[in-house]
Amino acid sequence: MKTISPYRAKLLAALLLPAAALSCKNSIEKIREINDIQSIPSLRMENLNGRTTEMGNVKVRFISPELRQFHFAEEKYTDFPKGIELYRYLDSTTVESSITADHAISHEAKQLWEATGNVVVKNMNGDELRTEKLFWDEKTKKIYTDAMVKIIDTEKGAIIYGKGLVANESFTDYEIQDVFDSVLYFDDEKK
Repeated sequence: MKTISPYRAKLLAALLLPAAALSCKNSIEKIREINDIQSIPSLRMENLNGRTTEMGNVKVRFISPELRQFHFAEEKYTDFPKGIELYRYLDSTTVESSITADHAISHEAKQLWEATGNVVVKNMNGDELRTEKLFWDEKTKKIYTDAMVKIIDTEKGAIIYGKGLVANESFTDYEIQDVFDSVLYFDDEKK
């Protein structure tokens, strides 16, 4: 009778046990594995500082601590789970508008961005929009929300509170759906 050394026995067990475990899986477990791949990022990047250019001019600059892309999801999307800063440029040096948020998702096929948590939009005039949820539709070039909004209008010297907003993507033309409070500041120096 032939004996196997303890080392070879351990090696043989290490090779055969995973194969035996895999052969015991039923079809439901295999289906779960396939579905789980949709929730696994296909790309993950940290400390992102990127730019998109057009004809050599910077058009968009974005900064984020983390980016995760999900190309195997039913609807492909890019997630910025730790927040984002996004700057749109008129030319390579003039910022047209900016947005910061605690979390953002870009839905690729819909060309729709969703920003949530401490969302702040600023335009080139210094006006500011604050809300908890905002959408940017790249196709229609509009930003919108049905959440509460606070707008600081530097030109009018006003703070406007409301619910719901539609604006152009540069936030220079906007309409609040339901204004419920506003404060006007008068500057005696301008008179």
